[in-house]
Amino acid sequence: RQSEPFVIDLSDIPPQLPIPKSSGRVKEGTSKYKGVCYKSNKWQAQICIDGKQRTIGYYNNEEEAAVDYARAVFKYRVNRV
Repeated sequence: RQSEPFVIDLSDIPPQLPIPKSSGRVKEGTSKYKGVCYKSNKWQAQICIDGKQRTIGYYNNEEEAAVDYARAVFKYRVNRV
């Protein structure tokens, strides 16, 4: 049995402010925002929903990825820790 892919649709969510990582947790070469990492020459936004890691999308810009992560947090009301 194959399940339908989980699609994160943020079209109904207004822009949200990016969620910065706490200053002591940012490593050199990584994103300064929660939910964002650099992968395959793109910024990837991802979120954990119901215990499963979900990709929101891939972006050329770190801030765009961070805004979409914040929108997903707003929509799914997930814990931002």
